[in-house]
Amino acid sequence: MRYARREGVSETAIGDELFLADVTSGELFHLDRGARGLWTLLAEPSPFEAILATFRDAFPDEPGDRLERDLRQALAQLMARGLVVTVP
Repeated sequence: MRYARREGVSETAIGDELFLADVTSGELFHLDRGARGLWTLLAEPSPFEAILATFRDAFPDEPGDRLERDLRQALAQLMARGLVVTVP
């Protein structure tokens, strides 16, 4: 299973901040630094293992189990908000 951005979500960067807007519902979302990195990776559909490997390389001092837990939580939140979908 791969994760990808859902079509119909626009993004706007203001300084270091990133905001996503669901163009269908009009809802606005703010992404923190970690979620912004995840969103950037999801420009191309990616399996969880590849996402985790990228974050482990980017944050080598963070415990791997913590990164995995945080990424799974972030993906679940983005999916619950309809911003990320799974693709074959």
